[in-house]
Amino acid sequence: MDRDRPDAEHLVVVESLSYPSGHPMSAMAFYGFLIYLLFHLKMSRFLRSFLVIFFVLVILGIGLSRIYLGVHYPSDVIAGFLGGFIWVAFCIILFNLIDLLRRRKRNNREMEENLQT
Repeated sequence: MDRDRPDAEHLVVVESLSYPSGHPMSAMAFYGFLIYLLFHLKMSRFLRSFLVIFFVLVILGIGLSRIYLGVHYPSDVIAGFLGGFIWVAFCIILFNLIDLLRRRKRNNREMEENLQT
C-alpha cells in the first residue's frame, strides 16, 4: 500500500512509505517464533515465563517506539504486528507438518523392520 508517513515532525528521517510498519512485523516474526520455541525447550517454568514476558515487552516496545518517533500511524504498527503474527503462524504450521511427516516416516520404517524380523 502507498501511504505517506504522519505529517508531524519526525524524530528521525525516513523516506520510505508508512504502511505496514516493517520493524514491528520483523519483531513479531522473530521474537514471536522464539516464544514458540521456548515452549519446546526443557527449562524452568520461571525462566520460560520471564523470557516470554521479556520478548512480549520487546515486541510491544518496538511497535510503540515507531509511533513515538512519529514515523508510523498506530494502524501501520498494528498491521505490522498482524503480518508478523501470520508469518509466525505459517512457520509453526510448517514446522509441525515437517515433524509429523518425519514421525510417520520413522514409524513406517520401524514397522517394516518389525515385519522383516
